[in-house]
Amino acid sequence: MTDFLLVAPVLLPLAGAILLVIAWGRLPVARAVSVTVAAAVAVVAFYTLFTVQADGILASTLGNWPAPFGIVLVADLFSASMVSATALVAIVALALIGLVQEPAQQKRVYPFMLFLLAGVNGAFMTGDLFNLFVFFEVTLLASYALMAIGAQKLQMEAAFKYVVINVVASSLFLVGVGLLYGELGTLNMAHLSVRVAEAGGGGVITPVAALLLVAFGIKAAVVPLHFWLPGAYVAIPSGVAIFFGAVLTKVGVYSIIRVFTLVLGHDQDFFQPVLLSMAGLSMVLGALGAVAQRGFRSILTWDIISQVGFILMGLGLFTVASVSAGVFFMLQYMPVKAALFSVAAVVERLRGARGIYRLGGLAAAYPFLAVLFLIPALSLSGAPPFSGFWAKLALLQSGLQVGSIGGYAIVAAALCASFITLFVMFKIWQWAFWGEAKGAPAAHVSPMAQGRLLMPIAAVAAVTVILAFAAGGLHDITTTVAQQLLDPSDYVEAVNLALPR
Repeated sequence: MTDFLLVAPVLLPLAGAILLVIAWGRLPVARAVSVTVAAAVAVVAFYTLFTVQADGILASTLGNWPAPFGIVLVADLFSASMVSATALVAIVALALIGLVQEPAQQKRVYPFMLFLLAGVNGAFMTGDLFNLFVFFEVTLLASYALMAIGAQKLQMEAAFKYVVINVVASSLFLVGVGLLYGELGTLNMAHLSVRVAEAGGGGVITPVAALLLVAFGIKAAVVPLHFWLPGAYVAIPSGVAIFFGAVLTKVGVYSIIRVFTLVLGHDQDFFQPVLLSMAGLSMVLGALGAVAQRGFRSILTWDIISQVGFILMGLGLFTVASVSAGVFFMLQYMPVKAALFSVAAVVERLRGARGIYRLGGLAAAYPFLAVLFLIPALSLSGAPPFSGFWAKLALLQSGLQVGSIGGYAIVAAALCASFITLFVMFKIWQWAFWGEAKGAPAAHVSPMAQGRLLMPIAAVAAVTVILAFAAGGLHDITTTVAQQLLDPSDYVEAVNLALPR
């Protein structure tokens, strides 16, 4: 049973993608299979999450090969929570792709979306650095294909930049992996945790830490490594942007948190000031970049950079309370961002325009859509009583508890970024939803079709509301996550027990 729970989040979407390649062009089959696979992954992920919470960390070595040769999959509270949140976002994205994308695009999108889901879940579940690299490459190939769908000039330019920059990141990652293996003789993260601690951070470990931070930082789009993101997510199909915006950069953030707690947690003096500086710059510059944008999606894309900074703030402070708050922020942020990108996709479908200054009157024409925008927008801004408020409050409290100049500075940056984000959301509301319409609808959409468009957004918006009321329970889970991350003994023991003798 353990093997199935660990393998299913990767194999189910992989099998679904292969099936859709075989059934190429059959859109009803593609739509049904894609959403069904995502729903099945969600069921498995939440069952795994409850199992881990009740029974402890699950680990399995595929093929019964010993480390460092075996593929080790691990489900702790952190990875199980990330797979669960990713599956929910995938359901919403796949449901809306069938409603907002052109049929000619859909037949190409669905298989690669499932390949991407398999790669992302594999990155979350792996217990081995080399296999993390492999799953990174799976996500890179699938995301490149998705970005190039449509083959428009802007898309191809953005896709080319995306691939080149991510290949550089992957190369740095591979060099770091090679140096670490040459120094310690293993890439199993549980083994590395023990051997790095025994080595005391000498040799090439600190340079490797710098290489991995740059590689993961590029994939997470943190300042100053964010330059590839703004153009990339604006050019892709609107349905695909839902999954990209909510999930893809979180793979890089997850990797930073996992590696810099489990493997490199000994070297706090090296990475804490760097992470706090990157977090503060990301929060403020990402928010300011959003202010300058005119497009609905481009505003949301710049905001990704800002919100990644909040997550890194939790890791940079490096206390149980702060790491818990950072993980809490990431888990509640994923459905919030999915809801906002979903609203943007539906607005593009209804009005055929991306620029907020060319819209107007959406609240009068589509009042339910306006409500579905306000809920995640207020949560993103940190307005009470939404989930984003509780996440940001926990981060601010943890920063003040540290009591250092760095703690106070990062709290000031977080407050500044939150106020700017609130202004940006108000800007979207004022120009896109308020006032009079400035353009005709792109095409007639019947009330029934409008209802189908809004149902997935309503579902993910409901999740954000539930998280606001269940903030205490989620905080309990993320506190345990933080304890497991900062004291990896349970993780190491679970992996060692799973390895063949």
